[in-house]
Amino acid sequence: MTARHGVAEATVVGTGVVVPPVPLPPDGRWFDHRSRLGRGHRYLPEACHYLMAAAREALADGAAERHAPERRGIVVGTNSAVTALHADIESAVRDGGIDSLSPMRVPFFSVNLVAAKLSTEHGFKGFNVTVSSPRVAGLEAVHLAGRALPAGRGDLVLAGATEAPDPRAGDALPESGAALLLLRARTAAAPGPVVRTALRFLPPRAAATPAGRERAGRAVREALDGVCPAPPPALHLLSDDSPAARTAADAVRAWCAGTTEVTEVSGPRRAGALAPLELLARAVRPDLTGPEAVVVASREGNLAFATVAAR
Repeated sequence: MTARHGVAEATVVGTGVVVPPVPLPPDGRWFDHRSRLGRGHRYLPEACHYLMAAAREALADGAAERHAPERRGIVVGTNSAVTALHADIESAVRDGGIDSLSPMRVPFFSVNLVAAKLSTEHGFKGFNVTVSSPRVAGLEAVHLAGRALPAGRGDLVLAGATEAPDPRAGDALPESGAALLLLRARTAAAPGPVVRTALRFLPPRAAATPAGRERAGRAVREALDGVCPAPPPALHLLSDDSPAARTAADAVRAWCAGTTEVTEVSGPRRAGALAPLELLARAVRPDLTGPEAVVVASREGNLAFATVAAR
């Protein structure tokens, strides 16, 4: 880890991405847990189905089996994995009383149980962490994994994001699916793409003053300098129309000027932390030279920076 810039890094061993196809089927149904996961998963929340399917993809080459269960960890980010379940519980209690609740589904009111199911399914017994920071939780999960591995907390970590539609998303676009990276510590003997991450926080009120905007610019430049040893040919920028996000996005574009092509992910604000992880996971491919960068700026002031590049 590069202490000066607060950068974490790890080697990517595998990836798993489970998201709706484009376009969706006419009936809107795109995921069948029975065919993807088999028996015994009926009562799990949607986000848990997606996460488990993505994990099977990431673990397909059997790399995890070469490490002891207590040396394998999991970090998952989410914003809305169980919000639909919370709404269902509230409605059921209001309409039929507490006795109307399903004992098979209610335990998942605790969002950390979504990721915990992976530990029991695949024997990841080292640690299991769930993070929920708005919009950046998935990249934050990768960042925490990149800090834990060189610190000796484990040998292998599954890190990423999972989401299910939020019925209370308002004007934000709900997300569905999961994306995971299987990571190990970066060493001279560990081949494979390298992912680097950094996190920052910009108080939303800072965007209102010249001094605050200048501080934000310095923070963004420092983070990008840390995760990008060389200017990336491509950078994906996910932000929204809030003052905080616009301030950070302006600083990103200024840093990229003349050297990096910026692709801004347009459309409505999203109610989840999945999109950045999907972009990062899809950047891990055989023809990767890179680096490719992903930056997220949210109205809450959360900023996340990530690059993936060939070793």
